[in-house]
Amino acid sequence: MTRFSAALPQLAGDDIAAAAARIEELGFTGAWSVDAGVEPPLARQPILDALHVLTFAAAATTRVRLGVAVIVLPRRNPVLLAKELATVDRLSNGRLTVGVGLGRRPDEGSAQLGFPTDRPAGRLREGVETLRERWAEHEPRPAQQPGPPIWFGARARPALRRAARLGDGWIGAGSSSSADFAEQAGVLDEELAEAGRSIPKAKRVYIAVEDDRDRAFERLREVLDTMYASPGMTERVAVWGPAEHCAGQLRALVEAGAEELLLHPLYDHPRQLEALAGVAAMVP
Repeated sequence: MTRFSAALPQLAGDDIAAAAARIEELGFTGAWSVDAGVEPPLARQPILDALHVLTFAAAATTRVRLGVAVIVLPRRNPVLLAKELATVDRLSNGRLTVGVGLGRRPDEGSAQLGFPTDRPAGRLREGVETLRERWAEHEPRPAQQPGPPIWFGARARPALRRAARLGDGWIGAGSSSSADFAEQAGVLDEELAEAGRSIPKAKRVYIAVEDDRDRAFERLREVLDTMYASPGMTERVAVWGPAEHCAGQLRALVEAGAEELLLHPLYDHPRQLEALAGVAAMVP
């Protein structure tokens, strides 16, 4: 059975508590925030901090898992991050899932803030090791032991190899297409077979549900193309249109190996959330 999660709203005027409670009421598996940090393109958006949003959501829910994807770990202090994540896991009674990744190429802003820009893959690996060591040996220890599951965001084979060897799960990027996901899932399966492991696979999906397919596309494009500063992004990676059409597109991702789909609306969150619950019910 496919698991469905929903993205939390993160704008300053959004009612995060109500959204989190409704995500839980509608039967979604998880409620996820998106981490901006200093990493473009999302760092350019006026969105609320991902971990603070999850802490707020934790107080409004009791069952739904709380996820963050993805934290660009080479641009974080892993010792401080370990304490922050352990705190969220404690306050949510052990419901946190942590997404980590390399991110894009470092920009000038990253360097100006004092983040190293060399050895990103090595620092990612060391950062994951530090998180797990701190969770095992230092207070506050997370409610989940040996710690919250760490899911990797990864695209290229070397990154997918790291996910296969170090990760507790893998989440495909929202800025990648369904065809990209299918190809990457195949590579991950090869690496997992070599490592003798199995981990869950997930995919973030930017989605808009409207009876009028053109209206859905335009509403989504206005936000998504601007957010990534990439004309044509929506057409390349998103799902939009009537509920039945959207369900068909999601079934293709399930057939490609997605065990969890993180549905991410980008406008009119309360109304879209209700529509997404209906779409999820159409997908086995």
